[in-house]
Amino acid sequence: MPGLIEKFGAYIDRTAPEHPDRVRRILRAAFGVNGVAQRTITKRDLPPCRRYVAAFTNDTMLRVLAHPDRCALVSLMLPCELPDAFGVQPMCAEFYTSYLAGAAAEHSFIQRAEAEGIAETFCSYHKALLGAAWSGVLPAPACIVNTSLICDANNLTFRALADYYGVPQYYVDVPPEKDEESVTYVADQLRELGPFLTRCTGRKLDEDRLRENIARSRRTIETFRACIDAKRSVYLRNDMVSEMYEIMSTHILLGTTGAERYAQRLLRDLRAAPPTRGLRLLWVHTMPNWLRPLQETFKYSDRWQIIAGDLNFDALEDMDPDRPYESMARRLVYSSMNGPASHRIDRAAEMCRRMDIDGVICFCHWGCKQTAGAAAQIKSGLEAAGYPTLLLNGDGCDRRNTPEGQIMTRMHAFLEMLEAGK
Repeated sequence: MPGLIEKFGAYIDRTAPEHPDRVRRILRAAFGVNGVAQRTITKRDLPPCRRYVAAFTNDTMLRVLAHPDRCALVSLMLPCELPDAFGVQPMCAEFYTSYLAGAAAEHSFIQRAEAEGIAETFCSYHKALLGAAWSGVLPAPACIVNTSLICDANNLTFRALADYYGVPQYYVDVPPEKDEESVTYVADQLRELGPFLTRCTGRKLDEDRLRENIARSRRTIETFRACIDAKRSVYLRNDMVSEMYEIMSTHILLGTTGAERYAQRLLRDLRAAPPTRGLRLLWVHTMPNWLRPLQETFKYSDRWQIIAGDLNFDALEDMDPDRPYESMARRLVYSSMNGPASHRIDRAAEMCRRMDIDGVICFCHWGCKQTAGAAAQIKSGLEAAGYPTLLLNGDGCDRRNTPEGQIMTRMHAFLEMLEAGK
């Protein structure tokens, strides 16, 4: 018997092809109800910091959907301190489609993209984004800005959407070499992003606001670093979805007051938390946050707990308000997601040591060529460092590509193995 969320998704499926405007309004209303529920009901068993980040992220999503003409559609890794200094809100591609998947509403949009010729093996987050645009449900942004980092689909999806909407696109190329020459190269591109945003919006750069944003990013990153060390010996109630929300604060919302408040609240809750208990796990890559049996396995559990996700510590680099462009560029160039997989493995192993991790779960998202191609290397590298690693094959966005029974069988076998060896 389908639950309420599944019935909602089925309604969106039926309605989107003929009534995209209605579906757009319904999705906004549903996300608004979700925000109220997060504040009052569904998150009450989580610590205050987790409740705050859920509501903060949901409010951001509602804001960009209400005023798409003031938004830039961006890729996850783009430093958004600069767009914010123009009064431009970031609309994150992957988070929009994550919300669709959480509402069981991704199916018709993925089907639409595939009907238009997009391959089944293309990233489902991007298929859902393309399908939502081509269905008329996703409104046109003021512009599109993306980087070359981590996701090959970026290069195709954002170009196609710029052509479809007829809006300008800006592309930030990040070389794989981690050196100061690369930082200068990327910083120069970010400087040129300013005049681009002026042409798109008619607004001028607020230099003071940019400096304030970078200063806030610096403080927030320093707090997140302190959180990593504070996690080593405590138990703080968690669920899968909270780690996904945190990605927004460590990336496109970094530099905002909300992200800084979340980091401060997280550190405060960690310092007040009881001693650690149960298995401590690191999650690598995206999470199928909609998969209920997996959610229930980790939800508020004191037997096993996701301590962190590797997308939340990929680029905690120093920031200098007096050198804003170099600071943002350094975050891109020195991200553990930039360059060969060994950088990601080394960063994950370092964090496993700092947070006293018992085991690692690497989710091989369908359509993500980088993670799927590097999965065996990630497993062997982390196990050589002393951390048992489970590879899970599935889809972070498309239910059709996620073998629920197989995932749960392998997950529980892995957790039981870790328990037996601890």
